Amino acid sequence: MAKKNRNSGNKQYSTWDIVKFCAYVALAVAAVAAILAFIFGLLSYCGVKISWAGTVTGAFSTISQIALLVAAVIPAYYFTRGKSAVVKAFFWVAVIFIVLGLVGINLGFHL
Repeated sequence: MAKKNRNSGNKQYSTWDIVKFCAYVALAVAAVAAILAFIFGLLSYCGVKISWAGTVTGAFSTISQIALLVAAVIPAYYFTRGKSAVVKAFFWVAVIFIVLGLVGINLGFHL
C-alpha cells in the first residue's frame, strides 16, 4: 500500500491534527499565563501595583483551559462512541460541568 505524500499541495487535516494543535496552544498559552503571573507577582512583591494584572493572567489562563478542554474532549468523545449509554451520559454531564465551571471562572474575573 502506498504511503500518503505529505508534501502534496492538497493537505487534509484529521481530527487528531486539531487535537494536537489545541494541545500545543494550551501549552503555549499556559506558559505565557504562568510567566505573566510570575512577573506580576514579582512586581507586586516589589511594591508595584497593577490593577489589570489579574484580568490579563486570568484571560490567558482561560484561553489555555479552553484549548485544553477541546484537546481532551475530542479523544474522550471517540472513546465513548462504542460504550454504553451510562458512559456516554457521564461524558456529556462532565463536559457540561466543565463548561459551566469555565463560565463561572470568567464571571469571577469580571466581578
